[in-house]
Amino acid sequence: MQDRAVTTRHTILTTAAEVIIERGYGGASISQITARAGVAAGAVYFHFRSKEGIAHALLGLDLLEGLPPRRGPALQYWSDLTLLMAQRLDTDPKVRAAPYLAALADNHDGWPSPWPAWRATVARPLHAAEREGELQAHVQPEAVAELLISAWAGMAGHRTPGTAQAQMRTFLDCCLPGIAMPAVVTRTEQNL
Repeated sequence: MQDRAVTTRHTILTTAAEVIIERGYGGASISQITARAGVAAGAVYFHFRSKEGIAHALLGLDLLEGLPPRRGPALQYWSDLTLLMAQRLDTDPKVRAAPYLAALADNHDGWPSPWPAWRATVARPLHAAEREGELQAHVQPEAVAELLISAWAGMAGHRTPGTAQAQMRTFLDCCLPGIAMPAVVTRTEQNL
């Protein structure tokens, strides 16, 4: 895709997310999106077949976007991922809209459910932490991943703008002592 087309697609998705956040999916329209984005309807339909196509694209959110490759301990990487997810809730309308749309996807036939992919993304570093001896023996990585995704989705829908990172730090302060080996908790908390 050419640079201009990539930029236009990004603008449409970001603007659509803003409109969906403000008006809800049912209250958002292509005409509102095009007017705010400053693009013609043809540009929207070049990239997406419909408003539903825009929703599907937003549901394809990559939780790892912006996170550098892992270089250190697995649990530190997981903590960094959780903080990035929260930071993106504060700064990226596409990220704020995705959990809302994911909840709607459960009731729309043909809509992709992002929950399994999001859980898998969050569980991978936890499985690595388990293999590397960073987790307490009773910890189930999939259960912790489910807890994080649920907390993150809740933050998206019920929060004061700009507070997600502080809320996620509180989540980590509560969660880390229950899942990590004591030395790992200390090391990870020092790097938050």
